[in-house]
Amino acid sequence: MRLNGLSLCESLFFLGHDPFSGKARIRGGLLDIGLSAAILADLLFDERITLDHGSVVLISRYATGEPIADRMLARILAETEQHGIRDWVEHLADGIFDIVVENLTVRELVTPVEKRGMFKHSLHYQPADLRIASGPRASIRSIMLGTSRYDLPTATLALIAWTVGLDDICEPELSRKQIMDWVDRVKSAIIQPFRGLISGTDAAVAAAVYGGNRS
Repeated sequence: MRLNGLSLCESLFFLGHDPFSGKARIRGGLLDIGLSAAILADLLFDERITLDHGSVVLISRYATGEPIADRMLARILAETEQHGIRDWVEHLADGIFDIVVENLTVRELVTPVEKRGMFKHSLHYQPADLRIASGPRASIRSIMLGTSRYDLPTATLALIAWTVGLDDICEPELSRKQIMDWVDRVKSAIIQPFRGLISGTDAAVAAAVYGGNRS
């Protein structure tokens, strides 16, 4: 699935980093969950998987031609049993950040830059093109503010972003309540299997932040 030249997973990566400095905007574990949910959304849109009563079901073994999606598809193909969407969101989150960075670096869309502080070193992922790095945020803002028509890929990306804590995309134009009302409306309107994906992502985030069982 492509949105202005980026997969939803790549789009979520740019949403999760400052478009000027390349610094992460949320903590790594939550960003990993977001990337995992977004790549599952890519595979849903590409009709490689679907959801059946909350479980991820393979419907096509053919590669998509997208390097990140195909590596994640290979992990799904290697599993002989069916698992729920939350399980897959959590499972694919392991290692996905490095895979996304590798792909974006090869495509020359980001450059990893080491930042040295007094007590710790960190990596920022400097975008090569501000327009590309800012594109996902601009697309979400446009549908939330009503300046462009609602579309399912952008709405799905917006809900994933909101779920993992990237919740300030339309500030200050919209109040917190207005943004929450928009999110609630879209959650109610979004079709399956994407509604199930958002629910599974929400459960994975809750478990990461607060701890959670599977009862």
